[in-house]
Amino acid sequence: MLRSFIFSVCFFVITAASGQQNYTWDEYGISFSLADDFRETVNNIEEFSAVGDGMDMSIIPFKDETIDDTDITGYTMAIAASLNLGRIDDVSTIDFNGFKGGYAEGEKDGVKLFLMGLIDPNSDTNFFVIISFLDQDQNAIDEAINICKSIRKL
Repeated sequence: MLRSFIFSVCFFVITAASGQQNYTWDEYGISFSLADDFRETVNNIEEFSAVGDGMDMSIIPFKDETIDDTDITGYTMAIAASLNLGRIDDVSTIDFNGFKGGYAEGEKDGVKLFLMGLIDPNSDTNFFVIISFLDQDQNAIDEAINICKSIRKL
């Protein structure tokens, strides 16, 4: 009986800790997942933003049919530079879930920023994803990576 109780408690804690909220942004035909502790702060045609325990994230759409995956890496670095980030990693190119783009990390005043520029090769709508959290927070780094990987075209 005690073993059964302990198993039930552990299962509940694990399930609760890994809970996700799935979002669909119909205007842009994308979906993504956030941890259960996130709550929406902005959800309109110009921006989706949410805050969680020690994290902020935003997805900003923009239209440009002339952009390609080489351009988006330059734009991503330009945004990082305009924010005066320190310790900027080189932009890495990415290709996943129907998107191509660029990804960089930087730090400013103890805050870590993930910047990701995504282009949809089949549309003129593209996105910037910005996620911020305390620097050196490995749990937040893992969660930011999960958020980025969850973004997909419908």
